[in-house]
Amino acid sequence: MTTPPTALVTGGTSGIGRAIVERLRAEGFRVAFTGRNNERGLAVAVGAEAAFIRADSADRAATDRAMYEALAWLGGRLDLLVNNAAIVYEGPLETTPDSALQELFEVNLTAAFRYSRAAFAIMREQRSGSIVNIASDGAIRGIHKLPAYSATKAALLTLSELYAAEGAPHGIRCNAVCPGATHPGMQSTATGFAHHAENDSRWAPAPSGRHGQASDVAALVAWLVSAEAARMSGATLRLDGAAAATMRGETRE
Repeated sequence: MTTPPTALVTGGTSGIGRAIVERLRAEGFRVAFTGRNNERGLAVAVGAEAAFIRADSADRAATDRAMYEALAWLGGRLDLLVNNAAIVYEGPLETTPDSALQELFEVNLTAAFRYSRAAFAIMREQRSGSIVNIASDGAIRGIHKLPAYSATKAALLTLSELYAAEGAPHGIRCNAVCPGATHPGMQSTATGFAHHAENDSRWAPAPSGRHGQASDVAALVAWLVSAEAARMSGATLRLDGAAAATMRGETRE
């Protein structure tokens, strides 16, 4: 009997994270996922038949405990880590307080670093594994409504490349996915995308003809961990329907 592949998804209780959990389960993965909201987490766990671990990515002790509990539930093996947990802060840089910037980096970058470091040790022993970091199109070309958030996601891209370089000799791959405005998704909520998309011409679909869906991101993650993407590592993949290429990114106004 073939042992199913295993995955840990951070921030899996809603939006893109939830879509990734559900897609991986459909692909046959045994999945553990983290989140702060106990009610939503338990609902996803029941629906997707996955293991929910309540953990706040801003809490270092909680992330250490989450990794320990995930590995115990997954049988000590980890084939895929998806760093999806993130927070946003809306406002110009000149009025962004130190505390907000510190929390953004703690959740969006440092937590991903800690989870990846722990996963790296397991995957190195296995001589295989994949890490996927969910960044943002703002990491490539900053979102002016979310400048501090964009900066943390840009740092995450560099972290992804460096983990890819260190992991290559050990069979470990690392890639970054950069969604544009996606519904349901955190960036779309922060920028008003979900509320205005139907009635405001500034929020018209990208040249692809439709708005991004969380399931689009989940599908890309599923492909990145598949055998078809075995050579893919150190890549940054923008998923915005060609919005940036035509200066029509929904969140640029």
